[in-house]
Amino acid sequence: MRTLFIYLVLIVWAGVMQAQEITELKEAKVGFGPLSWEVTQDGDSYSFKVNEAYTGEFENDAIGFMNAYFDIDNFIAFVEDKNYMAYQVSFVSRKGQLVADFDQEGNLKKTSQRFKNIVLPAELREELYRDHAGWTMVKNVRLSHGKNGLVEKDMYRIKLKNGNSSKIVKIDALEPDRREVASR
Repeated sequence: MRTLFIYLVLIVWAGVMQAQEITELKEAKVGFGPLSWEVTQDGDSYSFKVNEAYTGEFENDAIGFMNAYFDIDNFIAFVEDKNYMAYQVSFVSRKGQLVADFDQEGNLKKTSQRFKNIVLPAELREELYRDHAGWTMVKNVRLSHGKNGLVEKDMYRIKLKNGNSSKIVKIDALEPDRREVASR
């Protein structure tokens, strides 16, 4: 009984000693940030790594994603000592990238997008399946270009295979009837 009492006193004493120590913690910021603010700089070009809230958020509407999560005015303030005439900012994800060119005032002048192996829009998938029955898509690349925030050219380059045969189909996604531009 006496041994039990000594162990209890030691445990209480150790607990009291630990309770006297104050640990100061740094401020923790909790939240979702789609763009990591660790800017990668390569010469005069700046690159942001994109973290999507859900899969496909960035590649489905890269310009909308940039408009929602990127503030060019804060970016210009961040690099104000450089006094650039224009800004080129890249947004990079695991599927591709968006390169945006801004003027000195922060107006979006032109964009260029390149994504590979993305999920095609439903209408395009159905059209491809209907027009190329028996063929399997093995690879695709989407290239888009535009000015002033509007997409002017949106092309898909799709590689199809059927057994030992393969062919490449190019489709202009902005055409209303969306006929194939080229097939080889």
